[in-house]
Parts: sequence; C-alpha cells; structure tokens
Amino acid sequence: MLKYCSLIFAVIVSLDVCNAKEGPETSISKPAINHDGQSGFEAMLSRGYTPLFNGKDLSGWWNPYPHGEAKVVDGEIHLMANEKFFLVTKKKYSDFRVSVEIHLPEGDANSGVMFRCHVDKDAEKKVYGYQAECDGSDRRWSGGLFDESRRRWIWPSTKGRSQDQFLEHEEESKAAFADPTIAGALNRHGWNRFVITCIEDRITIELNGVPTVTFRDTVDASGYIGIQHHGEDDQTYRFRNLFIKELPQIPAEDSVSLTDQAPVSVKKISDNITLVDFGKVAFGNIAMRVPQGGRGEGKVHFGEKLKDGRIDREPPGTVRYGVSQFRNGSGEIGTWIVPTPVDVRNTEQAGATRAHPPAVLTPKSWLPVMPFRWVEIENWPGEFKPEYIVRRAAFATGWNDDASSFECSDETLNRIWELCKYSIKATTFAGVYVDGDRERIPYEADAYLNQLSHYTTDDDVEMAARSFDWLIENGTWPSEWAPHMVFMAHAEWMYSGDDEWLKHRYESLKAKTLMHRSDDDGLVRSNEMDRTRHDIVDWPQKERDGYVFTEINTVVNAFHIEALEQMAEMAGAIGKDEDAKAFETRVELARASFQKTLFDEAEGIYRDGIGTDHSSIHANFFPLAFGLVPEDKRAGVIAWLEKQDMHCSPYAAQYFMDALFSSGSDVKAIALMTADGDRSWKHMVNSGTTISWEAWDLKYKPNQDWNHAWGAAPANLLPRYVLGVQPTAPGWTTAIIRPHPADLKHAGGKVPTSQGPIQLDWQNKETFTMSLSLPEGMTAKIDLPAADGTTGVYVDGEKVAAKQVGDRWLVEKEVRGEIEVEVQ
Repeated sequence: MLKYCSLIFAVIVSLDVCNAKEGPETSISKPAINHDGQSGFEAMLSRGYTPLFNGKDLSGWWNPYPHGEAKVVDGEIHLMANEKFFLVTKKKYSDFRVSVEIHLPEGDANSGVMFRCHVDKDAEKKVYGYQAECDGSDRRWSGGLFDESRRRWIWPSTKGRSQDQFLEHEEESKAAFADPTIAGALNRHGWNRFVITCIEDRITIELNGVPTVTFRDTVDASGYIGIQHHGEDDQTYRFRNLFIKELPQIPAEDSVSLTDQAPVSVKKISDNITLVDFGKVAFGNIAMRVPQGGRGEGKVHFGEKLKDGRIDREPPGTVRYGVSQFRNGSGEIGTWIVPTPVDVRNTEQAGATRAHPPAVLTPKSWLPVMPFRWVEIENWPGEFKPEYIVRRAAFATGWNDDASSFECSDETLNRIWELCKYSIKATTFAGVYVDGDRERIPYEADAYLNQLSHYTTDDDVEMAARSFDWLIENGTWPSEWAPHMVFMAHAEWMYSGDDEWLKHRYESLKAKTLMHRSDDDGLVRSNEMDRTRHDIVDWPQKERDGYVFTEINTVVNAFHIEALEQMAEMAGAIGKDEDAKAFETRVELARASFQKTLFDEAEGIYRDGIGTDHSSIHANFFPLAFGLVPEDKRAGVIAWLEKQDMHCSPYAAQYFMDALFSSGSDVKAIALMTADGDRSWKHMVNSGTTISWEAWDLKYKPNQDWNHAWGAAPANLLPRYVLGVQPTAPGWTTAIIRPHPADLKHAGGKVPTSQGPIQLDWQNKETFTMSLSLPEGMTAKIDLPAADGTTGVYVDGEKVAAKQVGDRWLVEKEVRGEIEVEVQ
C-alpha cells in the first residue's frame, strides 16, 4: 500500500514517548511495566511468545564460567558474583524477537542481554558477541549495541572503544543517545524491558518501548541468548519474563487451507494456447495433470486481467501477471503442482537494500502463490480438458460463506455487497490482513478496515486479533496509522468482550495515541518531517481534496482525540481507573482546543489546520465520524458535506460513509456508493473485477493493486447501517438495531456476532415493518425511521413505549428473541 520509509521500522510511533511533559497525563503517555511479574508472563504467553525461563528452575540455561551463581527466587533469575559472568541458553537461535526484563541493583551496575552470542569454553572471556547494553551509569547508553569481548561499541561508538568502521558514525550515534528520549528510556530504579529483534542481517533494540538501535551487521547469523552479571561484589542482578518468538512466523500454517477449484470454462483460443477461467480472482497456484507425449517445454501464464481476450502480459500498476514453465514428455506420471512466479518483494524479511517490516510468508509446502483468475496453457500436447487442472486457492480455514448475507431492493448495492464480501474472503490467504499482493505487509489502516468487514461477513474472526499482534510488533510509519491500533483493539474488544485479551495489550497502546506529539493545549503538533512524510490524511496523495498541511493538522488531531476516547473506555473496563480519568481529562482539553482553533465560525465548517483557510471534506467528515462536532454545529457541517462528491479514496470513504450514515444522511451515502462515473463502488463492480481495488481507478493511482481489502468498506457499511446492526456493549451482549433505509424499499440479511447471528428483514413501504431474530442471551435497542404521520411503534401487534426524536422512533424497552415490528 505505502512505500516504506528506509529509516524507520517497527514501533516508530513510540519514539519520544518519554519526552512527554511531566504531569497528570504522564501515566498515559508511555507504556508501563507492571510490578507484578506474573501478569507480564501471562501477557507474553497471550501474544504467542515462548518462555526461555519457566519461572521455577534454570532448565535450558548454563553457566560456562567456573565462578558466578545463578538461582531462582520468586519467579526471577538472580545472578550473584564478584567477577563478570554470563548465563546462557543451551539452544542457539537465528532470527527472533526476544524480550527480557532487567532490574539493576543500586550503586555501580551494568548488565545486558546477549544475543546471537558464542561460547568458547577454553577462553578466559568465554562468552562473546552481540549485547543490548543495560547501563546503570550517568553515561546513559542503555539500549546501545555492544560487541562483547570482540569489536566492543558499535552504536554508539567512541574513540578507544570502537573499531574505525564504527567511528564513522560516532558523532551521529552519540547525538542519538544524548537525545532525552533515549537517554531517559531506562528506569534506573525499576524494571526495564529490552526487546531485541534479529531478522537476517538486521538488528533492532527497544528499551521500554523506545527504539534505540537499528543496525545492519553480517558477523553473526545465529547464536545463544545470555544475561550478564558485570562482576561487582555483593550485587544481585534480577531478570524475569525472558521470552522469545522465533521468526519468521507464518500465520497461514495454522489458519489457512488450500481449496481445489475446478475451472468455470476452458477455451482453446489458438493452435497452442488454451485459456482457463476460474471465474474469480483468488490467491493460489494450480495442480495440473502431467502432460504425456510431446516434446519441449510448455508455459503456464497466470493473470488478473484480460486484454483482447488474452491474459494481459504487461498489465498496468501492480496488477498481477506471471509465467511458469513445465516440461512435456518428462516421463513422470500423475499431477504436478505448478507454482506461480515469486515476487521477491513479497518474501523479503529485512529488505536487501531498504528497511521495511517483514513480508508475511505463506507455507513452503504450498509452493508460491499469487492472485489470478485466468490461466493460459501454452504448448500443451493434444487436447487440454477441464479435468486436467484445478486451482489451489487459499482461504481462511474457518471461512463460512453462510455466516452472512445481504439483499435489498437496489441490485447495484447487492452486487457491491457480493464483490466486497468475496474481497474479504479472498484476502484471508496470508493468515493476517495484508495490503494486497504488492508487498504482503500489514498496515494499520488497511487492517482496521479489513477487520470491520471481516466481523460482518464471517463467524470465525481470530485473524483480527492475530493481525493486531503482528502489527504491534511490526508497525508502520504514517501518523494516523498508529491510532488505528487503538481502533483495532477497541473493535476486537467490542466484538469478543475479552477483557483478559485487552489487559495483556493495553499498555502497548499508550504509544499509539500520538500523545507524545501533543502540547499543553492537548493538540498534536506536526514538524516538517511529519507534514511532508508522516501525516497521511488520505492515500494516494492526489485524493486529499487539496488538503493544506500545517503544524496543527485537523485530521491528525481528530484521530488523536478519538484514540484517547477509546483508550479511556478501555482503561475503565479493565480497572485502570486513574488512567481512565487522565484520558478523559485529556480528551476534554483537546476537544475544547480542537473546536476553538480549527472550526471556522464564519463558514460553519472545519479548516484543514491552523494557518490555512482551506477546508477539505477530510477536515469535516473525520470529525463528524468521530463525534467531535458539537450538537449546535452539526447541521452546518452535514449540510456542507451533503453537497460534496467522493473527493477521497476508498480508504477515507469508509469514514466519509460512516459520517453520513451516522448523521442521518443515508440517502447521500448510498447515492455516493452507487454513483455513475469512476469514483464509486458501482464503477468497481461494472469493471468486472472480482476483488476490490486500492483506488477508484488506475488513473488515480497508477501503481495500485487489484486485490485490496480496504476497498471493500461496503462489506461492513451495509450491515452496520442499511440493516442497522451494531454492538453497544463488549461481546455483543447488547446491540442496537437502527436501519437507515434511504430510498430503498426493502433490505434483509444475516449479520454474524460473537453471540450468534442476527437476522432481520425490513420493508419500507406504506409503513415500516421489520422482522428481527436475535441470538439467545442478547438484548437490543430499536431505533426506527419515523415517516410523516406515524404515531407509534408496535411490537408483535402491541403498541410499545417509544419516543420520537427528530425523524426516528426510539423504543424505550430492550427487545430479545424473535419479534415483528411495525411503525404506524
């Protein structure tokens, strides 16, 4: 989706978290380490890590030195010695993410985490290799990269203690560690979490959520993990929660299956070319009968796009085409798996020449896969029959086509629903939500939109939580993408109601609110790099409706405030009452500043930022979608937006439609979704695509891909708004049924929830009627359209207490089970 910044990796948004000003909000500005080690242990297990230390004994560890004592005390490893020594694992590791918590003793103290290190039992300095420094001195080089008993300081470097090759960056590296963010990252008198990630030649170190080192080095590719006592007499070094996650992870191994699909047509189009159509695009490869007879080589062409009745072999953008070869007369019998060509970008873990998060790999046993609909078989000897070939398509193992449905009186909307629902299914191939097939890297905004639509189309949605855990460790660089992590956690919690899952991830979300960039007025600031690189507003850039970027950006601040509001709700739910109050106070401050400085009273709409009079649709629909517009200003903002066209991308259209639907502008929302021209979902379905696009058309993003789930927003918009089904409490214990009929005559369908499916059907004719079936144990509020002249609401033929508010009827008592409703 986005080209990754070469200098930034993983949790970039947590940079400067320690730079926030001290005050009541300090506790919510950066992650905290629990004093209770057991809660940290459970959290790491929940996130898929493997213990290096079981909390009971030193199984799996050894001391290669004749001195030094290691013992287990209350679930911690305690090291004691009067000479330096290291305790090391018995097993070697190559690529991994390792997490260790260290508590330094008072007084002179120095420790660290060894990784990919080595042991020479015959040497005086037996353990040598890479170390993440834990520096208890005033020098404050904790989080630095040291090469123990070998090349010494790598980053930062210093004369007399570094080799010449590292002295080339002495000034730069010392400046980095002089910055208060890194210099202040160590909690000198408490627990500190070190996270070291090694992927191929790339090493990153984080200390208490602050990235301190990103460095490439080719000396060691594998080795042991170790912990250090520096040798001070009578000092005890404490270690706990030692965990590792070996890389690469391949999520699809346990969550995705290959399905054999027969072609829908096989057509001979020339003497030596047969065109095979599988009906829709899917990620996969083919199994094909071994050709008998003939000589020479044949080819299998895979493609997403046709041109003049043939697979387009030079498709635009990143629309996919590839070719694989087979051999005639090979002497083999049976069936071959014909892999698709490998795009190196889809398999890179560290990036050979530029840094980026690791691509999500698919299982080796599958052989390579790619998205394609058509196959051309070239130079097959004799007749090629349909039974000779199947596509091995990758879908989530638990995907249930019958879990959801939608049908209404507008056939275009029905076609849009089918396109978008299938888009969600087809993009489950990787086991986590990736950004299509250009990079196969999850991005936070892509994943959140994918998550919303997965919830409304399927009843097996563990992929959402899995994608969250992937992104919390492999974050990307845009400003607004970080708050999307808060949105993902909140959405998962609302779906599942799992407080324990949330507790284990809550602290990591504090670095995602952008609070480290906010000032005393509660508003986020954007420096020059933010304004030119990090602040997104919309993507691609040409879809920003002329947005003017300033230091105080309306869209960035709207995301910031919404993230704080959701954090306040989640903090309260898991018993973090002080945090909840601090978040609420910060929200109140930021809301007041937002309205005072960014709203144009004369025009009645929001400006793009402080210092410009320009007002884009983005500066108005994001605040409206997030509920930031005061009640007395809503009518003006809504009226202005109702005059606008789709001057935004499919990504931002999710929020544009959210804003319109939730404000009662359902007629406008559906009109935009089904508009003529090339900026609507109607254009997508009329194009013949079978998976949603990244952009409205190639002319708006020439390098777009054709298999991008963030373009499938109607998969969640139609169930959530046209049917009107949304949760009001975590775990779907309560819901609201609030249909937005617009000009539709009827709509109905099935919406999956964690409690079971909700089924409903409404008719919008002389009166508004609805049949509703709720799963057992769920209750719901009903909010119905109030046509002119209606006087009340009847449930199962009996009038019920209801209040008319504007053009809606609100039924006072919650309903349950199966009911018939009529507005009369």
